[in-house]
Amino acid sequence: MYLRRYLRLHPFDTSTEVGRAAERYRLAAWTTLASAASKGSIMLVMVLSVSLTIPYLGPQRFGIWMTVASLAAMLSFLGLGVGSALTNHVAHRASEGDRTLLRRAISGGLGFLVALGLMVAAGLCLLAISLPWGSLIKVDDASLQLEARNAATVFAVLFGLNLLTTGIQSVFSGLQRAFEAHLATALGALISLGVLVLAAQQRAGIPALLAVTMGIPLLSLLSLLLVLVRRQLFSFREIGLAVRQEARGLLRVGGLFFVLQIGTMIGWGADAIIIASALGPTQVAVYSVVQRFFQFLTQPLAMGNMPLWSAYADAHAKGDVGFIRRTLKASMLLTVTLALVGALVFFLSSRWLLHYWTGGSVEVPMLLTAAVALWAVFESCGGAFAMFLNGMQVVRQQVVVAVVFCILLLPLKLFGVNQVGLIAIPLSTIVVYALTHLYFYGFVFYPRIKSLLTNSR
Repeated sequence: MYLRRYLRLHPFDTSTEVGRAAERYRLAAWTTLASAASKGSIMLVMVLSVSLTIPYLGPQRFGIWMTVASLAAMLSFLGLGVGSALTNHVAHRASEGDRTLLRRAISGGLGFLVALGLMVAAGLCLLAISLPWGSLIKVDDASLQLEARNAATVFAVLFGLNLLTTGIQSVFSGLQRAFEAHLATALGALISLGVLVLAAQQRAGIPALLAVTMGIPLLSLLSLLLVLVRRQLFSFREIGLAVRQEARGLLRVGGLFFVLQIGTMIGWGADAIIIASALGPTQVAVYSVVQRFFQFLTQPLAMGNMPLWSAYADAHAKGDVGFIRRTLKASMLLTVTLALVGALVFFLSSRWLLHYWTGGSVEVPMLLTAAVALWAVFESCGGAFAMFLNGMQVVRQQVVVAVVFCILLLPLKLFGVNQVGLIAIPLSTIVVYALTHLYFYGFVFYPRIKSLLTNSR
């Protein structure tokens, strides 16, 4: 009954704090449902991408595919943090009610990402052609090296497009209409699923599989540009002037998110590369399978918390402290409870499910499964708290934590994976994450966080 109150098509009266809170929850509820459809479709593609392809690709070629695909998380910092900055920027412009300024913010932000995406794609293509793939992923077979190079070239083009589509998602999140972006993603994922089945029947190679699973959803998101044009929130004619007017401010705020994204890259985005260079692509397949398995826990929790970023930002701009305090408490309590229960259930059922999922092609040690399950709890809770920090524009403090986190974690991973194997990846991440985040947010930055919960302005 409580949820049904917010699942209505007509907006609440936003002239009062109570009405504004209800409207934020309404938009968050619709976003969560759309995100469920989006993530559900993506996860279905993820499940079938393993069961349909690993029998004919084999663990080694599958590991190469996962290594190249993982570069998306590793290279996310190349967006210079502009996508993340755009969410807060659009949210604040929308709260001001000036449609001209809002259109300029959106046109400038997306125009900047178009130019950036073209430059990044060109640079990554040159790298893909010139990198020594045999040494990078420990493969001696010349045909596999060529396939890895071709896959990396396809990835380079798609990643350039991904920078723009990530910005489009950020715009819709800032407008508190992320549900529209999620529905577009769901449609793209479903189309890619049908194409994936056909590709697997034809025993498609890694470049084709990458184009199907990554490229089709990106094209679906790109169509949302037409939605923004129709609503007069994006203008191709004004894009040059808007970029010049907005670029400096976006880069200033985005620079902080840029450092955070580097932290994400070092923290877990580079895991596949570290494993491939130290242990080979077969071990990447093992780690990727168990990691993807626990995404069935972390992704639903992330999708429930993601809409709160723009809700916090809107509440912060309007000084609705009560909404911020209540929402943070409820989201953290619910996330901790679901993460702990879910991790236990997933761990207890993992042996049978992983064997069934991979057809027995990949064996995952139970100790590794337990470590990844524990990390899933930390990742989910940290994600819920990060939505609060991002919405409240507490970014500098996150940068400090990210820098210390990276300085401690990277050498520990590089040393540990060579000494004790795969288990070092999740265990070192858990230890360093717990120490840095509890220390800084529990002690060093606690006064700042407390002040935001009593006076958001």
